Amino acid sequence: MLRLKKRISYQDSNYRRSIPAEERLSICLRFLATGDSYRTIAGSFRAGISTVSMLIPDVVAAIWDCLVEEFMAVPGAEEWRSSDGGIVSNSAFGNDCQTPLRLHSNFRRGKRESRN
Repeated sequence: MLRLKKRISYQDSNYRRSIPAEERLSICLRFLATGDSYRTIAGSFRAGISTVSMLIPDVVAAIWDCLVEEFMAVPGAEEWRSSDGGIVSNSAFGNDCQTPLRLHSNFRRGKRESRN
């Protein structure tokens, strides 16, 4: 969590105070949890819409970069093969990308009625 805080913290300047890391995370989590619009979230936190629209992607990228190795380990090739549970080999369609196209092409359209 400390890595994430360092990543989303910014330094105050003579002209403005930066938004604290805790509030940045709160804004981002509120957006992810509720799906509210940027305008609604900006009003709730008394921040500008443009600030919220730049803050959320920045915090989401930081969350991903800091937590991906710990919680989202990418499986190796052998793990991918063993994790399908036999679905591909037991399915009626197999691993064929053309199957949906063939199934869709079996449908026929009816004749159009004339409008005379």
